[in-house]
Amino acid sequence: MAKDMDKDQLMEDYEDDTLDFEGGADLDFEDEEDEILIEDEDDVIPSVLLKGSPKPKTEEDWRLRLMEASREGVPEYNMSDSYKEGDLIWHPVFGLGVVSNVITPRKMEVVYETSKKLMAMNVTPPSSKVS
Repeated sequence: MAKDMDKDQLMEDYEDDTLDFEGGADLDFEDEEDEILIEDEDDVIPSVLLKGSPKPKTEEDWRLRLMEASREGVPEYNMSDSYKEGDLIWHPVFGLGVVSNVITPRKMEVVYETSKKLMAMNVTPPSSKVS
């Protein structure tokens, strides 16, 4: 198989000198602080999975984490919302729960204090209007 162009020629064709900085200074990000950008704090769902803590392996482990969690600021479950593992939700019948497993983009497993339920998510509820 013959080469169309040697590697050096190919690199020369793609060199771009348009990224020169004023004064020839290098970019220095050492003093920059890492910040988490949150667009709207109301959209953040509380989670029992804290950064650096291991993910619970059993249903009982999830329940223990759930007992340590606070109801404060936990959003009410809505089947049209999207959830991820570790998210806390409030269900009007089952109470405080934690998403223990996202099974499909539309189905999750939620551990409550006394039960474990399969719940829908990312689903538009049927209209209650009858024409």
